[in-house]
Amino acid sequence: MADHIENAGKKGRFVMWLIIYFLLFIMLLVYLYRYNFKFLPS
Repeated sequence: MADHIENAGKKGRFVMWLIIYFLLFIMLLVYLYRYNFKFLPS
């Protein structure tokens, strides 16, 4: 039972970091998209 709880904790932490990195990646893409959009001719 203890192994199961410990394993679930590691998996939950992995999923948490995965979501955080995914959100940061999307924010970076949006920032680069807006930054490059300034230099395009309208």
